[in-house]
Amino acid sequence: MQFPLYLTSEGKQILDLVAKAHFNIRENISWCADGSYYGATIKENKTFFICTKTILKGSDPKRYLNETVYHEAVHVAQQCKGRNHLKPIGIPISQMPLPSNKMVDIQASIRLTKNKSMRQTEHEAFWLEDKPKQVIYYLKKFCF
Repeated sequence: MQFPLYLTSEGKQILDLVAKAHFNIRENISWCADGSYYGATIKENKTFFICTKTILKGSDPKRYLNETVYHEAVHVAQQCKGRNHLKPIGIPISQMPLPSNKMVDIQASIRLTKNKSMRQTEHEAFWLEDKPKQVIYYLKKFCF
């Protein structure tokens, strides 16, 4: 795997926690081929994947690889909390202000997954994707 080379120490710790939560960590799976995904967590088979090739084509790949790992790890914590289905961590949306570009990203994610019920879980993930210490906290709280 190539993407761990770009991770911060917190990103590496998060990846270790994801593995300890029994998620299959993959890189550049077939879902990545069309360039629509940066990463995802597939709850049915507990797969956590990063689309390194897509991210490396853009600007600031180190930043976006780390943000993607943090974002997808939030979904791992949500899945641990929901016992194999996504359940919001429970942070009120009013306490998670996001800039307009991230609100657009939430809409794009919902369109991509065709699942409108994911608004809260996606909002949490986009809000936490630049807060690795909080992601670590939630992984430990809900997965172990």
